[in-house]
Amino acid sequence: MDYSVSRLAENKLIILYLVEKMGIALSNSEICQFSLEKNYMDYFSVQQYLSELVDAGWLEKNRDKNNTRYTLTDEGEEIIHYFIKHISEEAKNEINLYVQENSRRIRAEYEVTAHYFLELNNDYLVKCTLCDGDGTNLMEISVPVATQQQAQMICKNWKKNVSRLYGNILTLLISGTVENEKTSHQFKAKEENFPKN
Repeated sequence: MDYSVSRLAENKLIILYLVEKMGIALSNSEICQFSLEKNYMDYFSVQQYLSELVDAGWLEKNRDKNNTRYTLTDEGEEIIHYFIKHISEEAKNEINLYVQENSRRIRAEYEVTAHYFLELNNDYLVKCTLCDGDGTNLMEISVPVATQQQAQMICKNWKKNVSRLYGNILTLLISGTVENEKTSHQFKAKEENFPKN
């Protein structure tokens, strides 16, 4: 096999192996960061390989507000297991070490998200989520606000205080003991805004 063809194939396998070992969807920037740090490939090659891997059906591409994330498909998993011997031991060791050193950080970034969207009425909808390690939603909150500044502040505060907010919300939902009288007035005021069916 020609060296350049062999190198091209190994580079694609390196990307697949990295995504598999991380165990969660990886952003385009994370894949590029690893590839550039380890001098496996340049930015443009990574983009080309990602596109080809998606076209081949070995990676699935998902887009959220600011990121493109890639996950391994069933076919991609079969390919990596079948051709794993074509990845050098050095590359596998570097990937394993990278995953070990960065998995916690990447998972933390993935598990807590907060985005806002401009709606048709020129208000903003803020969507905050908290996921566990396997990507299952633990909590999702959508809040309409009037200004972009409010939306940005909610996103910032969610990311900064998520563990405390999650704990407080669960406590309130389970025990219902915090300022019941005040809370019941708030619910009453809200109920008056909606007609009964």
